[in-house]
Amino acid sequence: MDGLAATGLLALLLLLLLLISRFRRCRLLGEPPLDKGFVPWLGHALEFGKDAGKFLSAMKQKHGDIFTIKAAGKFITVLLDPRSYDAVLWESRCKLDFGQYARLLMDRMFDVRLPDYDPNAEKVMLRATLQNKNLPSLTKAMLFNLQTVLLSDPNKANRQWEEEGLFHLAYSTMFRAGYLTLYGNESKDYDDVSSRAKDLVHSLEVYHEFYKLDRLLMKAARSMLSAAEKKAFSSIKKNLWKLLSVKSLNCRANRSVWLESYQQHLVDLGVDEDMQTRAMLLQLWSTQSNAGPAVFWLLLFLLKHPSARAAVQGEVEGILRTRRQTMGQMQITNQEVLDNTPIFDSALNETLRLTAAPFISREVLQDMPLRLASGRECSLRKGDRLCLFPFISPQMDSEIYEEPEKFKYNRFLNSDGTEKTDFYKEGEKLKYYNMPWGAGINVCIGKFYAVNSIKQCVFLLLSHFDLELKDPDTKIPDFDKERYGFGMLQPENDVIIRYRQKDQ
Repeated sequence: MDGLAATGLLALLLLLLLLISRFRRCRLLGEPPLDKGFVPWLGHALEFGKDAGKFLSAMKQKHGDIFTIKAAGKFITVLLDPRSYDAVLWESRCKLDFGQYARLLMDRMFDVRLPDYDPNAEKVMLRATLQNKNLPSLTKAMLFNLQTVLLSDPNKANRQWEEEGLFHLAYSTMFRAGYLTLYGNESKDYDDVSSRAKDLVHSLEVYHEFYKLDRLLMKAARSMLSAAEKKAFSSIKKNLWKLLSVKSLNCRANRSVWLESYQQHLVDLGVDEDMQTRAMLLQLWSTQSNAGPAVFWLLLFLLKHPSARAAVQGEVEGILRTRRQTMGQMQITNQEVLDNTPIFDSALNETLRLTAAPFISREVLQDMPLRLASGRECSLRKGDRLCLFPFISPQMDSEIYEEPEKFKYNRFLNSDGTEKTDFYKEGEKLKYYNMPWGAGINVCIGKFYAVNSIKQCVFLLLSHFDLELKDPDTKIPDFDKERYGFGMLQPENDVIIRYRQKDQ
């Protein structure tokens, strides 16, 4: 017993020494500046979680473009120089890996655990379903479903002024139409009145449940749900799992190639039906959580900036006027038309610059050097996390953009009306000057479908509805700061608008 006790005591002492060395971590030669905060283990977790944008901006002012912080026992190196992003974005997966963090969030947020999960291989497999030859059919289906949600709803068709929150209108419209496009309709016949009515009811039911879940997802990602919130979160997920069960989805018509491919992918992984359903909820969030907020911010900026609205609406009306006689509404499924909207594209890019704030994260799998654009070499430690935050730089960098906090709809236009792509930092032309879609191997595979969908929604709203702010002096709302790091930011509060359907 004495020997066993001595062995146990020695093991305990070694564990304590390991923990002490972890907590007493010091900056080594060649490593970025280290800022551990004043609270043991917790470090800067509270500041980081409360307002990552403000906190990381302050750290940049204090330490420069690269630094390491401690947050809840984890050491995170943050890189904020876009000239150096390539060194991270294209580094080998055996050194910098995205999969570990993705698996952690999948489990925390959606109870999804997939065997042999490889996010990069999954993206390669799904990319073709959202691009190239499949893009036209998705674009066409999205228009039909947007028309169902916006133009078939009797609440929007009475030509009387209605009041509604702009965020709710934008988010619900894009979510419901996007859900029907990817997950299928009640009937193959888009023009069947009874089927469209059922699509309206069903998509609204899914949206209402999803919206309740969305209010809790950021806390779930950070493991900050209270006991009552955990109970509600679990109940909402169960309701959504019923709506997204394999049996329910298999009965739907007009199922997208994306859905068919993803379901087969899960079967090939050996995933049972229960986990397939959970994965479908994960994908619902992945595919539908950003487009609605993007439409909200774009419309709000247009309503607050009359010259921008006039320019965008003039471009839209010009397209409708020149093509209506031969193509009717179907011109906004034509990719050539959708690609020929430079004013709209600039306004959208400016909106995304101001409101898209994803983290691009990698787990450091081995001690390694990171060469920066300045020529300096920084050492990264195995077990740390490396994070890029393009929202701070390039997107809100005053050296790159004059008055970066302001919305300028023509910021991405040259004087001749072509797209502007020349932006500079320290005299160097930037490859990465706006990164709402990510970059490198983790660029959003649904970008082209999402852009088409956003354009179609805004085109329909501007051409079919009179829109105005209830209070013209209403302020642009602050961001919901807990959303930093997870894609499109959402407003802290909604903005009430008045709208009515135009006489066509």
